[in-house]
Amino acid sequence: MTSWFIAFLLWCGGSALSAEIVPLISEHQQPDRKSQQKLIFESAGELERFQVKIVSPRRIDEIVGRLTVRAEVSTERPSGVSAVDFLIDGRLLFSDVEAPYEFLWNPGSFAEHLIEVRAYGPGRQMVSDSLQTSFETPASSLRGYSARVERVEMHVLIEGDEKLPASPSKSTFNVYENGVKQPVISVEPVADLPLAIGLLIDHSESMLARLETALDAAVAFVDGLLRHPNDKVFVLGFADAPIVFQEFTNDSERLADSIKLIDAGDYTALYDSIVAASRKFDGIDGRHAVILLTDGADSGSDHTFREAVVAAQRADVALYPVGVELSPRFVRERWILRELAEQTGGRIFSFGQRTDPKEIYEAIEEDLRSQFRISYAPTIPGGDGEWRELEIRIQGSDGQERRVRTRPGYFAQ
Repeated sequence: MTSWFIAFLLWCGGSALSAEIVPLISEHQQPDRKSQQKLIFESAGELERFQVKIVSPRRIDEIVGRLTVRAEVSTERPSGVSAVDFLIDGRLLFSDVEAPYEFLWNPGSFAEHLIEVRAYGPGRQMVSDSLQTSFETPASSLRGYSARVERVEMHVLIEGDEKLPASPSKSTFNVYENGVKQPVISVEPVADLPLAIGLLIDHSESMLARLETALDAAVAFVDGLLRHPNDKVFVLGFADAPIVFQEFTNDSERLADSIKLIDAGDYTALYDSIVAASRKFDGIDGRHAVILLTDGADSGSDHTFREAVVAAQRADVALYPVGVELSPRFVRERWILRELAEQTGGRIFSFGQRTDPKEIYEAIEEDLRSQFRISYAPTIPGGDGEWRELEIRIQGSDGQERRVRTRPGYFAQ
């Protein structure tokens, strides 16, 4: 009797059971290459197509220098596409939420890479496409690689009221490495380049009284900083350990939602968070910066102050510490935040109960977008990891040298 009843239920509800199982299988099982490229599922009696394809670079393209990885999504409901993730060698670097879906990537050196994009769309479906880049080493390529490796880039801010032309001459900038003048290759304004920003939020026990203020400021920063289509921000909270609450994205709502997930912790792994954040800029093009909302008191980090500074310098990350409600009696904390800024070419700010966060993020944005990116070929190429000091000298129209802010040096490899 029981077997007959079960058979009857299966016969009556077979079609409904199938409709429930299909989306579940496609969501949790690993589909093969063909099904990843084109996923077809049934919804409300209509056949809907959802697929993603990498359109740039192509498989025949030579991967040299900065490039745009671009993906196209085919769907009957474009509004149903929630995000497109870009992964390089299995590492999630960027999440785009609106077309055109693209990511500005700097490979850094010749090597084989696996580029993968994943699109999330209607019915909570995920489809993907991937591309394996090739690497050949003919003599001509090696010479070109050597020329690219022996180049140093820095971001420079000219302080003062006197403005430089939008496209100043290379001769305007006198670059010195360990006191020796260097040949400048190129100068370009940063204004039209994307910003890549890490928003680091201290949610340790020492920040309990200020946490609500810091989180409100963080949401305001997110709303104000995303201006350029390729601007991207990630959110990292730190207490006992650094935790990424949102990977790089240009979606302000997702960023704001991730900030709301942050709650109070215990210790303050400040230096560990700077090291972790600096690593996330590998392969990310644009001006690198970290906004650090903290009270400046480290406790419980495995890394030291010096290791945090070096990590930021190697990643060419400018640190913008924002001291949250730090009174003048916090002398050591203020010194730490000021040194973090000066050693990386950033700038320190203070945030109190009467401070408008809009004023701070506008000042940071102005600071970042008013810079120039300078490239030069060092007269002594290569290196064994030694530190080389940098100095920029610019003469104003009155013949006086202008004040210039940049990172103080780099580690030659």
